Amino acid sequence: MNADIVTAFVGFGGAIVGGGASFGAAWLTLRHQSKQADATRLRELGQVATDTALSELIKLDDLLDSTTPPTDTPAVELEPWEQQARIHLRNVELALLRIPGDAVRARVTPTLRLAKEYRWAGPRHVHYIQMVRLMVDDMVSALSAYIRADPLPPHPRHVKQIRADVNRRKTAEANAFLMGEPEPDDEVDDT
Repeated sequence: MNADIVTAFVGFGGAIVGGGASFGAAWLTLRHQSKQADATRLRELGQVATDTALSELIKLDDLLDSTTPPTDTPAVELEPWEQQARIHLRNVELALLRIPGDAVRARVTPTLRLAKEYRWAGPRHVHYIQMVRLMVDDMVSALSAYIRADPLPPHPRHVKQIRADVNRRKTAEANAFLMGEPEPDDEVDDT
């Protein structure tokens, strides 16, 4: 075989190897950049969603601060502050759905559910407002830690205690219902 042809084949083979290596390096670089861009996009979406949730919680806290609790026993229909509070809590719930990953949602959702069960806090509006305020503080603490990229704090002891109290009240009411005991609002005919 002619030396010129061998040299041409060797040169062509080197070009193919060099081109393949260049293509492989470019592909790996683009793939890495794509993964980084996806992670950045998810983090930004999480930041926006967390900002939205925190904004709703701040509005709810302002509402609770400006609310003078009615002194009468709560009626079946909702007070204006309760209607507004439920809207804020729903907006927080929707914002949480947009936060990527499960860690933040798993940490905040139980507190959010407990805040929605505020009517189990006690017999008066002042109890309702106090319970919602405690839940708001806990959710703000967890979401703020997420924004700062700090570890999520565990549920505080008072949140666990409130959950236990609510569960105890629900169980007592269910047992009273099953036993046929009249509810405190029911009229009892003593004749």
